[in-house]
Amino acid sequence: MKISLIALVLAGVAVSVVTGIVAAKDEVKLAAKDLLPPGSVSRIDGLAAWKRIEAVVTHPRCTNCHVDAKAIPIWTPAGETKPRVHGMNIHGGESRIGAEAVPCSTCHMTSTQANEPSPSPPRAGIDWQLAPVAFIWFGKSGTEICAQMKDPKRAMVVATPLVLSSICATMPR
Repeated sequence: MKISLIALVLAGVAVSVVTGIVAAKDEVKLAAKDLLPPGSVSRIDGLAAWKRIEAVVTHPRCTNCHVDAKAIPIWTPAGETKPRVHGMNIHGGESRIGAEAVPCSTCHMTSTQANEPSPSPPRAGIDWQLAPVAFIWFGKSGTEICAQMKDPKRAMVVATPLVLSSICATMPR
């Protein structure tokens, strides 16, 4: 249901990002316009769904790892509003998976369990790494992030089912 909602929002806000869908052993890439016919989602429904997604993609749990090319993750302690550089001199490294000898997943869990109790580290069920530089979200508004998602020049960053499920796992209900 939630993945369908994300697909509706992407179509509803006229997203032209290439979307990856993994089917059995094959990976197929489709344009967002191929997922739902234009006009199948009303503007009001699309914007309402975007509000839910915006609450996630602008949350520190997401933006803290959507950082620039310096690959230094940000950390916003629970109950605080002022972000700071991730402690322990953590750096994403060239691969953006963490210090090459100590990947992000050393500390960050990879589980499909709910992100509870709050605050707790996100458990997305995916391998942890910093987001691609094309998607710098830290310090950006929801409008700016939406523009990034719609930008066809950034379409090389594929929204796979694993990425979509990590967004869904943190969406407010």
